[in-house]
Amino acid sequence: MRFTPLDYLKENSLLAQNLTNIKNQILLRKNAKLSSKNVERIRALGFKSLYTKTPEEEALLEEDVKDIIDPIVRKKAIHDIKKCIQSFEDQISKQKKELIYGKAGQELVEIMGTVSSTLVDEILNSADLKISIMDLKSESDYDYEHAVNTAVLSIMTAVKKGMNVIDIQNIAKAALLANIGYKDISSDVYHHDGPLTDSQRYTIQKHPEYSHALLSKNTNLNAHVRTAILQHHERMDGSGYPNNLTSDDIHDYAKIIMIADVYDAMTSDRIHRSAFLHNEVLEYIMGNAGSLFDFDYANIFIRCIVPYPAGTYVQLSDHSKAIVLKNNPSHPLRPVIRRFNGTTVDMTEKGLIDLLEKRNLTIEKIIYD
Repeated sequence: MRFTPLDYLKENSLLAQNLTNIKNQILLRKNAKLSSKNVERIRALGFKSLYTKTPEEEALLEEDVKDIIDPIVRKKAIHDIKKCIQSFEDQISKQKKELIYGKAGQELVEIMGTVSSTLVDEILNSADLKISIMDLKSESDYDYEHAVNTAVLSIMTAVKKGMNVIDIQNIAKAALLANIGYKDISSDVYHHDGPLTDSQRYTIQKHPEYSHALLSKNTNLNAHVRTAILQHHERMDGSGYPNNLTSDDIHDYAKIIMIADVYDAMTSDRIHRSAFLHNEVLEYIMGNAGSLFDFDYANIFIRCIVPYPAGTYVQLSDHSKAIVLKNNPSHPLRPVIRRFNGTTVDMTEKGLIDLLEKRNLTIEKIIYD
């Protein structure tokens, strides 16, 4: 299967996986024919991309594209996080009026602990610590889907680094709650469609402080978690916010979360733009390792991502086109491919190329047709 923006869908393509909401209710079933009517329905639900397949492509591929955690577990985590955070925010609003604190924060910490432990266990029990699938997000639930995905990516990085379970769970909690402070920013600013004014940008950049203050006053989350939440938009060269901290002053948890947060945000469809591709965002992270991002954590992170999942169409350095059949685990930038001969796949021996062996040929970009 391959990731396909709705605007590039081919006639008679099939849906490669069930399209579900965060309650795990099926909106459109796997193998559904993607007619214009279905596509408009999907667009109306807030999705801008899908995973598609054709029988011909499926017969070629030598590996599956799959999530690192069970999709049902992922959806339950998103649902639980949304319900928990909304309940917390509602209770905090009431408690401020009644001047009573405590219960809302206790419930939040308990549920975050449960979700974090579940996600950590899923990843620790995974046979392969690589992710090759871009999580499809809907505009209505983006905040919660982004929180869970950032947590998953952060956990993977921390596991690869060899951190202990307590640290990994703390990182997961911080990633899940990093953006809770957006509740204190007006919807007009937060959901602004278009370039931000300086005033709007300043307001948005206050959200880590709002998150930190809200959780410090109303929960017993430990100081490491709260510090990571406050610092997850800092950058190694001091260009981040809210306090322009530099390398040695930034918590290790935050150094991991900032990379995961950027990657997931950039590879997500938003109302004002389409998602950037895996490889484009990885190039951005690699290009800024040592300046914006911690060099060691960035290098660990990029080894967790498969830039060209099986089924992806690519353009090569000789301007020919190909489909990715499988990845070389130790060299993800050099997968096994099969060229196209015009509009059809070249099934001859000449058409099959292992880029690990053919060093004079490289992938230039991902394409959709």
